[in-house]
This record gives sequence, structure tokens and C-alpha cells, in this order.
Amino acid sequence: MTKPDFAAWAQDENGEYADEICEYFHSFDWLGRLPGPRHETFLKLVVQAERTIEKPTEVSRNQIAEAVCWARDEGTSWERIAELLGTSADEAEESYGTLSVPSRV
Repeated sequence: MTKPDFAAWAQDENGEYADEICEYFHSFDWLGRLPGPRHETFLKLVVQAERTIEKPTEVSRNQIAEAVCWARDEGTSWERIAELLGTSADEAEESYGTLSVPSRV
């Protein structure tokens, strides 16, 4: 199974990152350094990162949406995703249930 390319949508036509959060997450090999289920840890990190900025951006919301899709693709329950998002399972599924991550080869 191919993992989603989180960096693809975060870059403009010149290859520049859209905001500081995206640049941070793509500036080091975080996947090789994270403990536990990487998809859950990534979701937790992007949620925490968004909470540090004054106002959520489209890019930060997209980052969370892709992390949710990746977690679902890896079999994470809506209950666990809701816990990581700080919401209810019903709200998480209602917000993100129809999204999917395109496969990249």
C-alpha cells in the first residue's frame, strides 16, 4: 500500500511550502523517528501544531484531513481518531468520513 504524499498539496508551483507548519513537518524525516503507530502520531502532531497558531489555515485543515484519511486507511477507528482530534466519533466521521487520500505511485 502506498502512503499518501503529504507534501504534494502543501507546495506551490515553485516548490515552496504554503505555511510554517507544512515546512516544519516536511523539513525532517519524522516518519523514521516517531514511536508507535506513525499515522496516529502524525495526526496527533498536526492537531497539536494547528492549536499553536492564532487561526487555523486552509493548509493546516488540509493537513489534518489527510492525516485522518491516512489513519483510517491504516485501520484506526473513528473513536480513536475522535480522541486525537478532541471531538466525538460521530463528529469526526461526519467531518472526515467522505474524504479519501489519492494513491500515489
